[in-house]
Amino acid sequence: MTPVLATPVTQVCAFLLGCAVIHAARAHADRITRVLGVAVVGAAVLVLLVASLDYAPEGGTFDEVTVYAAS
Repeated sequence: MTPVLATPVTQVCAFLLGCAVIHAARAHADRITRVLGVAVVGAAVLVLLVASLDYAPEGGTFDEVTVYAAS
């Protein structure tokens, strides 16, 4: 195949592959959406956990006066 024809053939193959991926994603969109939703919620929980561990006092206990004074 000549280089002149190679570029359009590559573009057509990439386009067809993209169409196939979109079609497969549509067929499983509900499942993919649920998995992504669970991943986002899990990541948010982990971020909040790390933030709370960074903010926690070294003694390991909270009392209302200390929390109120810090805010």
